[in-house]
Amino acid sequence: MQQGMLSSLLLSILLLGTGLPTLQAAEMQPQEVKQWLKDTQLQDKVAQFLQYAIEDEVDTLKFSLERLALPQQEIARYLLLKKIDQQSIFLTPKMALFVEEQQAMAPTYQVLERGDGYEFSVPAFNYPSIASRILKRWHQNQSSLGFKLSAERHDLVLKDWLSGSAYQVQAREALLISEVDSLSHSAITYLNHQLTKEAVTSWLPSSSVMVRLAQVSEDPELYSLLWRMRADQNVVNELERLARVADNFSLKQVMQATGNPSLKEPALKALTQVKPMSEEVKTFLIARMSLADDAPYVAKELASQGYHSWLEELANSNQGVKSRLILSAIGQ
Repeated sequence: MQQGMLSSLLLSILLLGTGLPTLQAAEMQPQEVKQWLKDTQLQDKVAQFLQYAIEDEVDTLKFSLERLALPQQEIARYLLLKKIDQQSIFLTPKMALFVEEQQAMAPTYQVLERGDGYEFSVPAFNYPSIASRILKRWHQNQSSLGFKLSAERHDLVLKDWLSGSAYQVQAREALLISEVDSLSHSAITYLNHQLTKEAVTSWLPSSSVMVRLAQVSEDPELYSLLWRMRADQNVVNELERLARVADNFSLKQVMQATGNPSLKEPALKALTQVKPMSEEVKTFLIARMSLADDAPYVAKELASQGYHSWLEELANSNQGVKSRLILSAIGQ
């Protein structure tokens, strides 16, 4: 028993001698926190630590940090991680592991916050929270790199990649939407062909993914598939965007969208708002006014855009259009 007590005592003395931080939280006053964060000597050390991080000298970084006594060590961890976060420093696998270790540590120093009828302690130097944010971004970057490499190697199968839990699918869709414009033309074509070159279209990604792929590739076949999808807000927004761009390619896609009954009216309305109106759009709208179902709507929208006189002239001179319906629509 005495021998066991002696061993415990010796171990305690050894731990104290090594300067290792105790697990017990210590309170620090807010003013003291501010003073420590402004300490120029500590900031100089952190600048050196940051250089170690950039150069991937993780062992040197860890050794240098651990040589500091408390509270300098904890403040240095906080300031270092804050700089890594703010400057978006690239993390090697070794540095990512180092940051993960910081995330797992429990801060020693606490600040007591008081309010109206309450008080609670928060970390004075909350470096685990910063570490968590850095790691989240690092994992996102790793996923982004994996997506790009797989697409460029032509071994990313969209149907398989965009499957799994709802959270996983949502995350990967967001990744594709944000990163697809950084892919090569070859990689984008490879992805598109998985959708446009199938003999039978049995699966399509979400409308948001389809819209982004179509925007980046400007592939008419992909737009053709998009216009056959259910017309949700993503699809309507893309239709309106194309009408605002109003170049030849974009307007052709808007005209094609009228083939979807749910998109017909917004597409026709968008075309009537194109200014200056090209001959191709004008010819298309005249053709639509030869149809009994479309003539009143197109005429009404054109009249609202200031084409009243032109519509009267058209109704009186063009036997191919539904003159009576046009004149009725514009109040004649």
